[in-house]
Amino acid sequence: MALVLTSTVWAQERNRIITVAVTDVSYHKQEKTTVSTVLGALLDASVGQVTIDKGKYVDAVRARIIGGISKTYRLRSIDGQYKPEEVKDDGSTLYADATLTNISTTQKEEIVNKEKNTKRIVYKAQISVTVRLKDAVTDKVVNSSTFNVSDYDCSWVETSEGAITNALERLQKKIRDHYDRMYPLRAAIIEGASEKKDKQKEVYIDLGSANRAFVGMHMAVCIQKTIAGKDASKEIGKIKITEILGDEISLCKVQKGGALIKEALDKGENVVVVSLE
Repeated sequence: MALVLTSTVWAQERNRIITVAVTDVSYHKQEKTTVSTVLGALLDASVGQVTIDKGKYVDAVRARIIGGISKTYRLRSIDGQYKPEEVKDDGSTLYADATLTNISTTQKEEIVNKEKNTKRIVYKAQISVTVRLKDAVTDKVVNSSTFNVSDYDCSWVETSEGAITNALERLQKKIRDHYDRMYPLRAAIIEGASEKKDKQKEVYIDLGSANRAFVGMHMAVCIQKTIAGKDASKEIGKIKITEILGDEISLCKVQKGGALIKEALDKGENVVVVSLE
């Protein structure tokens, strides 16, 4: 396995909670609709993509951004601006604004019954929104990411509103997953629980319900070292939480790298774990 320098990641205070104030969602207004464009849309009703008035869904998109952030491990969202006394200069208060660049539906004609020649129109929706995280003190952009929900992310449904709802739900999940990868949970293996021959089978970690850990959570096991004054980590295995035993302790099953994990623990290496999802 390659040794990867991760000084920025490991230098962060472990599992610090970061607050994100979600502010404005902007959008480009839809072009004026003419008689010809309406007729064209009607003629193409059986198949094609229809652009939607973005302004109608700005609040719904903003709610999904707030929802996605609030469901992450380490980010907590607030709706609107900070009060002056709430802003901290330690990087733990961010704000987010966003630009909605696309929301549209694709529709097609689907055969329901070949013998009776009955058909129906079904829909999927697409969404594209760019979210920018900024430091609340300096206004510096911490992260800018574009989240796209495409035809491949959703199933066909019978109404355009249902399709948009599905796409919004998918958008919220993509936002949550992205920021969970960006701000993962970290823990240390505090004790080996059980072993077999030369392999570690179970371990205890100092992470529990207080940090939204859950049964089934997968985590990478790494050895942390300092090389030439820089922090580095090397992945040696994977574990899965099987039992939450308290606010700051969980039992985990070793899924990969049992021999390497046991060897590292026996040597007194600095063994840490990082959430994978």
